[in-house]
Amino acid sequence: MKKTLVIIIIVSLFMLVINNTFANILEQELDELTLEKLLKKGELIHIEEKDGKLKYIDYAIIIDAPLDKVWQVITDFENYPDFIPGQKLCKIINKQGNVMIVESAVEFKFMGVGSTVNYTTKYILQKPELIIFDTKRNKETGRYKFIPIDEGKRVVLFRTKEVDRDNFTGVVKILINKKPEIEFSLYLSPLRINMKAIKERAEKS
Repeated sequence: MKKTLVIIIIVSLFMLVINNTFANILEQELDELTLEKLLKKGELIHIEEKDGKLKYIDYAIIIDAPLDKVWQVITDFENYPDFIPGQKLCKIINKQGNVMIVESAVEFKFMGVGSTVNYTTKYILQKPELIIFDTKRNKETGRYKFIPIDEGKRVVLFRTKEVDRDNFTGVVKILINKKPEIEFSLYLSPLRINMKAIKERAEKS
């Protein structure tokens, strides 16, 4: 397994790139000391590639709040527009046991051009994991995982997200085909914004 460690000083990120090997960091058993070392300077980003293309992005951050508080913030779907930038609508349209169907509308801006994306997501709440399904494809596209540290006073929040170029259309898709390197930024930027918004909300409340 080939590993390349890249440090991006500007945003204080650790990025672990693993080529030609499927090794989802969310399924690795990492002890508390290892997690704290990896996240000491900020955030952890893990990229999974397949055939030279992005397949998954895993993101982790430490939140100075207990697991129950962070869980409460993330599952408070209908209040997402209050604290997640760009979230225009988030409404629970069906709930059965630990399964929720949520309708969302998110404003997306690229190169000064804005548009709103509407979609429906199925969430399966299996604390300490939250599994995310794309209802159109009936396929898991990501998940949150919560790992308590510091005797439960804080939590490491992981978020994994599938990369799917079909999510982009028009000019954006043309640009990605011509410059594949911008695809990572298009996925990472909103992911970081959302995770930092969750962190801020949990720590303040």
